[in-house]
Amino acid sequence: MKKIFVWWFLTGVFVLGFAVTCLTLTFSKVFVKKPTLTPTSTPNSFSESTPAPITNPKGVFNLVFLGYGGAGHSGSYLTDGIIITHVDTNTGKATLISVPRDLWISGNHKINAEASINGFQNVGSTIQSVTGQHIDYFVSVDFGGFTKIIDNLGGITVDVPKTFDDPFYPITGQENNTCGFTEEQINTFKAQFTGFNLEKQFICRYEHLHFDKGPANLDGTVTMKFVRSRHGDSDFGRSLRQFAVLVGIENKLISLKSVGKLDGTINTLSNIVRTDLTAGTIKTLINVFGDSAKYKISQIQLTTENVLDESTSSDGQYILVPKAGNFNFSEIKNFISANLK
Repeated sequence: MKKIFVWWFLTGVFVLGFAVTCLTLTFSKVFVKKPTLTPTSTPNSFSESTPAPITNPKGVFNLVFLGYGGAGHSGSYLTDGIIITHVDTNTGKATLISVPRDLWISGNHKINAEASINGFQNVGSTIQSVTGQHIDYFVSVDFGGFTKIIDNLGGITVDVPKTFDDPFYPITGQENNTCGFTEEQINTFKAQFTGFNLEKQFICRYEHLHFDKGPANLDGTVTMKFVRSRHGDSDFGRSLRQFAVLVGIENKLISLKSVGKLDGTINTLSNIVRTDLTAGTIKTLINVFGDSAKYKISQIQLTTENVLDESTSSDGQYILVPKAGNFNFSEIKNFISANLK
C-alpha cells in the first residue's frame, strides 16, 4: 500500500508527498536536474545536468517555494510567493519562513523580481544573502495552475485569518476599459493623478472582494483572489493568507488520500510544478525525514513589527528595507537564526 508523506511539493510545506514508485512513474516530468533559466526564458525551460545532491548530512534542510503568476498575469514571472521550509530532523521541527515580495535588495529591485531579472537559478543565492539560510532545493509553482489543482480537489476549506475587503481587485481583460469616460475626462484624470491613484478612477476595472474571518469554502478561482489580493490588507497579511491556503490544501489532500481520489490532482500538479529535487533525492529525503506527523511546525514572518521598515524607492515604488539600514540584512539573519532555535 502506498505511503503518503505530506512533504515538499506544491509549496514545500508538507502539502504533498508520495511513495517513491509513484513519484518516479507519475512525476518524472516535474524533476529538473539543474536549472539554467535565463531571464527571458520560461520557468519550464531547463537543461539536464548533474542532479542536486543531498549536501546537508546533519539533517537540516532548506527548500524554497516560489509561486509566480504565470501566463495571463501582469508580471507573470514575479515570485509573489516566497516561502522557505526549514526542516531540522534532529529536533523534529519544521519552520515556514515568509520572505515579503517588496523587500528591496542589491541591484535596486524588489526580491520578487530576482527570478525574472537574473533567472530562477539565482534566487537561492539571493535568498541566502538576505536570510542567512542556505537553500538546498527549490519548488516553483505557477499560481495560475493552482486554480486547477484546487478545483480538482473539489475546493478547499480555508481558515481566513481576519476579515478584510479589497475594493480594487483587477478584473482580467478590463485593464483598458474606459468605464464610459470621454477622452477629455480621461486626460483630466491623467493631469490630476498618477500610479494607482489614477487607476482607482476607473472603478469598472475592479471587483470588490470581501472575506469574513473564520472557515470559508473556496473554489480555485476564489482561492487565487484570496491569495493575490493586494489592497485588502498588507503584504504581511497576504503571507498569512498564503499559509492558510497551504494548510487548507494539506487538509484536503489528506482527506482525499483516505478515499483514494488523488490521481487527477497528481496529473495536474505534474504540469505546473518544477523542482531540482530528483526521484532519487526524494527517496533519500523520505528516509532521512521519517514520519512527518512527528514534526512540530512553526512560522516566521519578516515584518515592520520586527526587522523591516516601510520606504519608497527612487522611482516611487513602495518597498521594505531592513531596520538596520538599506541592504544591511544582518539583523534579519540574526532574527531568523534566533527563532529557529
